[in-house]
Amino acid sequence: MIKESEKIIIIKTAITLRKMLSNNKSSSAKSDGSVDIVNSYDKIAANSNSELTKATVNGAFSGKKRSTMATIVLIVESMGYTMIDFGQQYCKITDEHISEFKKNILDKKSSF
Repeated sequence: MIKESEKIIIIKTAITLRKMLSNNKSSSAKSDGSVDIVNSYDKIAANSNSELTKATVNGAFSGKKRSTMATIVLIVESMGYTMIDFGQQYCKITDEHISEFKKNILDKKSSF
């Protein structure tokens, strides 16, 4: 069973990854198409230069499963970010963000 403190870390990680992907999607919409911006789970898996699968990527973004640090690093780097970028976004996550995520994402799919 996952402890509550660990659930918070998993959720904060998912929120951070979703924010970073959202930023990429916004950049992609504004770009002229000359640069291939990683803006989907499929592209993250393909761009990771490893055997990272779409299911593994989905798991990290879902907020329901633990992901290894290696998985998080691969995802972050495949989106074109650094772990510094990740850390800066992660630190901005508030209790309100966590509550919203639980209510709007986790509760709609199934309970934790």
